[in-house]
Parts: sequence; C-alpha cells; structure tokens
Amino acid sequence: MSIFTLHFIKVELVVFLFLAFCVSEKAGGLFAQSNEISVESSPDFTYKIVIDPGHGGTKQEPMEKYGDKYDIFSGKYLEHFKNGGVYKDRTEMEITLELAKELKSILDLTKTKKGFEKFKKYIQLFSDDNVSWVRFDSVLSRKENYSDLGLREDDDKNEKFRLYDFPDSKNGKMKRGRISRINSEKPYLVVSMHINDQKNLRLDPGPGEKIESGMAVVLAPGYKTFNLLKKISDKKAKENEFEKTPWKKWMIFQDGWSRTENAVADAWIYFNGHWPDKTGTKTDLNRFEGYRQNMVTWVYSDKPGWEEQAILNESGPYCKDHKRFSATGKFWEREKGKGEKMRRENGPEEFGGDNHYAGMELLRYAQYGLRKQLKYEKGLDPGIPPITKPYISTYSIPTYINAISAYLELGDIKRNSDMFLLTRRKKETAISLAVGIYSLFRGLHIKKADMPFIPKGKKLGFEKYEKIEGKNYFKEVSKE
Repeated sequence: MSIFTLHFIKVELVVFLFLAFCVSEKAGGLFAQSNEISVESSPDFTYKIVIDPGHGGTKQEPMEKYGDKYDIFSGKYLEHFKNGGVYKDRTEMEITLELAKELKSILDLTKTKKGFEKFKKYIQLFSDDNVSWVRFDSVLSRKENYSDLGLREDDDKNEKFRLYDFPDSKNGKMKRGRISRINSEKPYLVVSMHINDQKNLRLDPGPGEKIESGMAVVLAPGYKTFNLLKKISDKKAKENEFEKTPWKKWMIFQDGWSRTENAVADAWIYFNGHWPDKTGTKTDLNRFEGYRQNMVTWVYSDKPGWEEQAILNESGPYCKDHKRFSATGKFWEREKGKGEKMRRENGPEEFGGDNHYAGMELLRYAQYGLRKQLKYEKGLDPGIPPITKPYISTYSIPTYINAISAYLELGDIKRNSDMFLLTRRKKETAISLAVGIYSLFRGLHIKKADMPFIPKGKKLGFEKYEKIEGKNYFKEVSKE
C-alpha cells in the first residue's frame, strides 16, 4: 500500500471521528438516549391548563360539619356540598371525571413531537391548516370520587373536593380548597365540566318540539354589571336599565322573586356576602354566604385583621348596611381592573367577556366534531342537544380564578342520548374539546359544513393578559 493511500485513509478517519464527535455532543453521547426534546424539536408554545370535572363529594349531614364555604366566625360550613346530578345509576361526578381523564390523555399527546403528529390528525377533522406545535401541560382538579376512597360513615367525604379553603378535621389547620389549588397552578385556561339535572325535563320531545335543555355556558358577570344591580337596589338606577342588558336572563334561585330581584340578591351576595330581602334594600342577617374572597388562598385576600372590621360592622367592604358598604381593598381593585373586564364583560359574544367566548367556542367544537366523527346527517340531530342560553349568577369558579373560565354544561343526566355521547362516545367528545382548546390558543380555519353550530376558529388572544400594567395576569394570582 502506498504512502499516498495511507495518508488518504488517515484523513478520512479523522473526518469520520470529527463528525461522530459532533453528533455525539448534540445527542448527549454517541449512544446516549435522552427524554429531553432538542432545541430543533421543541414546541412553539407551552401552556398550562386545568381540567375541572364537577363535584366529587356528597351531600353529607350535618351540613355545618361536612358542607362547603367554611365560615371562620361561626366555625361552621354555610351550605351543603353540591354533589351534582344523579339519575338512576348515573352520577354527574363519575361521568365528568371519566370524560376529563379522556380529555387529558388527548392533550398529553402534545407533550412529544410524535404525539403531536397524532394530535394533528385530530385537528385535520376540523381544518386543513398547517398547524404549529403547541404543548399543553394539563392538570386534573381531582382524580377520584369520594366513593373511590373507602371512607367510613363518619369520615369527611368532601375533604378533597370542596371549592373553598377549610380546616383539617384532625388538627384544625386550614387546607386549600379546589379554587385555591387551581390558582396555585397558575393556568391560562380552566375547563370545568358539568351536567344538568333539570327536574321537570321532558325526556323524549316529539318531532319539532323544542328541547328544553342542552349544552350551555355558565357565567358570572363582572363588577360593571353587579354595580348596576347595586345602584338599582340603592334606587340610583331603574330596573329597566338592567333589563335592557344581555344579562337579563338571570338564574332564579328564589321562587316568587323576579329575575331582576334574584340578580339584585346575587349582587349583594357578591358585595357583602349577605342576601337582601325581596326589595333588595335591606340585609337579611339570617342568610349569609360568606366573604368568599377571603375563603381562597391568593394574593387578593385581605390582610390579617379584616375579621375585626367585619365583626364591628364598620363602613367598608364588610358592612351589612347597604348605604355604608364600599368596595375597597385588593380584591375590589382586581374586580375593577382590566383583566376582569376582559374576562367577564363585553367580548366576542357581546357579553360575558372571554369566558363566554371560550365556553361557547368549545361547545361549538363539540357540536361540529361529534357530527364530523359520528357522521350525523345535516341539520340538528335530536341525538345532540343544542346550545342553549347561558346560566348566569354569582358563580364561584368563573369569579375567583385568575384564568379564562370555560365552564360547560354538556347535557342533561336524564336524557339518554346526551349520556350516550358523554360515555359511549366520550373519546369523540374529548377530541372535539381538545381541538377546540388548541383553536382558542392558536386559531383554526374551519372546514365548511352544513351544520347548525360552526366554530368561529378565532384565537382568544391570551397574550393580552400577559402584560396588564406590566404583570402577567395568570401568574400574579399566587405567591408560589
């Protein structure tokens, strides 16, 4: 072999070793395997989401010992734990939990490049867009039901499921409720899943008859609307000013009262924690719902010592006298701020802010996606409940979380066709919701179809919350 040939082989060997070294360095060693995603295969965006299946606990007696909304003044719970709908062998808490787990498993596909390729195939049912990789880190607000825990009769069956903070039954130390735990995750979006249980529902409406309940969004208005109701109570505004607003279809919780009277009552529950009488002018001291902003662990609760002010009934945010009440303090600064206006007022659906749009858009994706996947004929198939008007009140989760709240009622527990979609077709339902979540963050051009409900496909614009007065609205809720 010639010296020239040996020299050529030597040069090739050096080049090979150099290239091998480069590959080795990039891969973390020539034969190394890493679970980390390289820079070239990282997602374009990553977002935290909480999936919140409703309820989980039970209406355990006595209420004062086992309920929700713990009152530090009386040392008792103020209301029964809401156990959700029950019909025959169906329970809302079980159905929503299984659907939530299915939704999480689909969103978890986005955590890897390979998984996202599968997720893209789901998107292709809805859109021909060339989509970018978005990673969703999703968390379940609960992973079980009380019936899964093997509890004894006198055990606290609601400990893991309460909305509000509460004392540990063994040592008395305060523990975080679901709202506080959600806020500690600092999510951008919370998808709450519920099922209706309308007592007088007609199970089998005839051809052409209106379906009495269906899918709907649950909303809480912002300070602007509650303040209008307060002005009506104070005789500084007329009732028709409220009745001209899109909020007028308020939930009725007190029979014999008008919708506006129920709305005024909710306004005072929102402001000072107490029901008023029917006239809305006087506090009913026997009906206390709690100072809810201080039942949550977050940066907006009042400083220690607020309890004394409440006991003394001084003028301010705890005053029972309507005329001496004033909305002052960190929580009320939040309520009057830009973030809450965007979340809960006006917006793409004309009212309800971004909460309303997020909820409606996910329901539109559910409607569209189920028809696409199950190949329903055009028109409103009676097997898929329509989207009905939103439920409006001073609801807790849409109010006391710093995230976009898509609070969904997905059907009625008494209607077989609704439950078929949420159980036997839960994967198709979850796929539709998952693609809808992607669309809220990035937007999609939806394929044309002759269907009663078509998603708008417009992204919500979460980025506008990231720099409100120099702060990220989603991140500032907790000091953790």
